[in-house]
Amino acid sequence: MRLLPLLLVLLLAACASGPRPDPFTYTGSGGQPMGAELWLPEGTERVPLVIVSHDVRGKRDAQLNDYVNALKGAGAAVLVLDHYSSRSIDVSRPPSERAWVTALDFALDAYGALDKATEHPRIDRRRVGLVGFGEGGGGGVLLAAHTAVQQGRPANAARFLAVAAVTPECGYRLGNRDTGRRPILIIVADRDNRTGKAPCDDLGSYLRAAGGNVTVNTYRNARHGFDDPPGPVRADPQGENITRCVWQQGPDGLWRERASGISGISLFRAGANDATLAAYVRSRQACRTLGTETQGDAALRGRAVGEVAGHMRQHVIDVRVR
Repeated sequence: MRLLPLLLVLLLAACASGPRPDPFTYTGSGGQPMGAELWLPEGTERVPLVIVSHDVRGKRDAQLNDYVNALKGAGAAVLVLDHYSSRSIDVSRPPSERAWVTALDFALDAYGALDKATEHPRIDRRRVGLVGFGEGGGGGVLLAAHTAVQQGRPANAARFLAVAAVTPECGYRLGNRDTGRRPILIIVADRDNRTGKAPCDDLGSYLRAAGGNVTVNTYRNARHGFDDPPGPVRADPQGENITRCVWQQGPDGLWRERASGISGISLFRAGANDATLAAYVRSRQACRTLGTETQGDAALRGRAVGEVAGHMRQHVIDVRVR
């Protein structure tokens, strides 16, 4: 007789979880076959799309679910990328040792997913946004907003109308800083000692000076990972603090890291030789420090979810397009 109550509990749990996402495949950076999850609203009408890109800790549903649910509730289809599983990335290794995956790969993955998703009969290719997190997804989102990263795409290719980045890495300064006045929302924590507030404030000023439409919102008394499940402060003595690291591209195309002065041909390692790869590693080791803290906060996560969903609703989901 005990089996019946157990089956009832499992049935109720399955019903509460709602519809499951559809598996989704596309071609990512470097021609890599990639997997993702596509959440579609019920019905048959065309809907806007928001693509979600995780951080360097990998795809973690406990962090992303509230964002996904809020975006679905706002009327969007949601495509959740997994940048690591198809590449067999070991998330226990420091980001600097993942020698062939960078923030640019995250950005190019997002464009590959965009191109494939807009072939779907229910996706409105005129209304697509991009949301990313931390080092990796957040940095990739900010790179994807630059017109320089879109060069080479067909003139009629789909574009992201707006982007949002939560506690992103803000250390990249492209020489061509044009973002096409695409609305960019950056959410930072004032006690973030992993990716940091200061470089994002600086990046906002750098892009606004070229006509960028950038908003940087600061959460007081917040640490990196404030949108993780709530709990005590988690200290990582070996965690990489890159808040001092800024890589600036010069007119000659060379990159120079501000704190160390070390330069190289290709920050993103595309077509780079061994000397350039070694220069990037040296520059990162010189500008970083070790020792980080993260802490989830339910109230701050709710605030971030609301602001991200509101940004997407205003600039993507509710936009009237011809």
